[in-house]
Amino acid sequence: MGARKDLSVSYSSLTQEVVEAFCLEWGIGLQSNPIAPGCDKSIDQCPSGSIALYCRHFEFSNLRHPFSIFILNVLEYYRVSFGQLHPQGLARVLHFEVLCRASGYDPSLLSFRRFFRLAKNGD
Repeated sequence: MGARKDLSVSYSSLTQEVVEAFCLEWGIGLQSNPIAPGCDKSIDQCPSGSIALYCRHFEFSNLRHPFSIFILNVLEYYRVSFGQLHPQGLARVLHFEVLCRASGYDPSLLSFRRFFRLAKNGD
């Protein structure tokens, strides 16, 4: 079964207490109203007005809240959400941003697109 089809059959085992503890550990304020998905809900069934995030995005990709304008521009341009990106792919975007800033440049969508292209599962 392809990864695209796995989203609808993969469910979270996180409780609300675990989600709140994770948010406190990673500096995400509880005022953002983090909600644990139900045990029968997959990441592709995110409620309207919410953002679905994998814990691995923070742990593996080094994602931090609040999100940078650059990362939001990349997501908007490619019309994808955090939940549609593999943590390794998000790490690549964030590493590009860090390297630009370390080199004294502001990261831009145009410069990012010169180095990378969107790859679907299997590419």
